[in-house]
Amino acid sequence: MKRWLIFLLLFLPIIANAQGFSYDTIKVATDDSRNIYTDREYSNLTDYNRNTTPAFDKNKLRFGANLGLSLSRNYTHLGLGPQVGYQFNKYFMAGTGVKYYYSRARLTDYEHKNNLLGINLFGYTYPVRFITIFTQPELNYIWSKLTYNTTGEVITSNGFVPSLIVGAGLRLGYSHITLNYDLVQRPNSPHPDGFFLGVSAFF
Repeated sequence: MKRWLIFLLLFLPIIANAQGFSYDTIKVATDDSRNIYTDREYSNLTDYNRNTTPAFDKNKLRFGANLGLSLSRNYTHLGLGPQVGYQFNKYFMAGTGVKYYYSRARLTDYEHKNNLLGINLFGYTYPVRFITIFTQPELNYIWSKLTYNTTGEVITSNGFVPSLIVGAGLRLGYSHITLNYDLVQRPNSPHPDGFFLGVSAFF
């Protein structure tokens, strides 16, 4: 009995001190033998950071054509332009393209013909699935021919013409049918003074 009592008295201070014992964290290199993290854990952390970094997704690319058509008794407008867009999310698509337009206005005193080569940016917003709002700033180079009917005089001109097209309409899959309007309304713009129909298709 005395022997157990002596043993308890000798080890009591050690047991008491053990209650306050704690580990300190020491920063070491990844290849240090004292590193308690495994290569797999570091690999998982790297994969997580890579997966959470935004990346370009080629599957969101959309290729198509922008078509313009407006016909009346005195006015003709035809347009064709390849376009490439990126579907950022279900509410927004944007991109750029090039185009060629032809327009002719025939009035009592004269006939005016325009040819156009242009570049543009565009954006489609989808507040709901089947409705779209359309915006397209563009810069066009136009060469035109003005012929006076009474005298036969011909005047040619060329130069850059900006436009800013806005519109709204229906979304059918990746195709759009919109009623558009040119906010700039330059006198030699290829777009009519009023509203005109726009059709685009993307795949």
